[in-house]
Amino acid sequence: MESFPTNKLIMRENAALCDEVAKIQENIQIVKEERKFLLRKLLEFENDADLLQTFYTNEPIALANGARSKPKKQRSMEDGGKNTTT
Repeated sequence: MESFPTNKLIMRENAALCDEVAKIQENIQIVKEERKFLLRKLLEFENDADLLQTFYTNEPIALANGARSKPKKQRSMEDGGKNTTT
């Protein structure tokens, strides 16, 4: 008869451990989903940063290699107001 309380105690302990395992598994699943979400956001951010970096690093090169503007004409008082190029 003494084994009955021991069995009941073991069953309660087993149930408590199963509940604890279920909670931990749920927390692990939540953390996995959060990790995937954050990884996607990080990859999006890095992609956007790479695009911006490429845009801003290539922009001065494009302007340097672009067509040059014509020299502006200036009027000189010494030349009687005629247009001269500088």
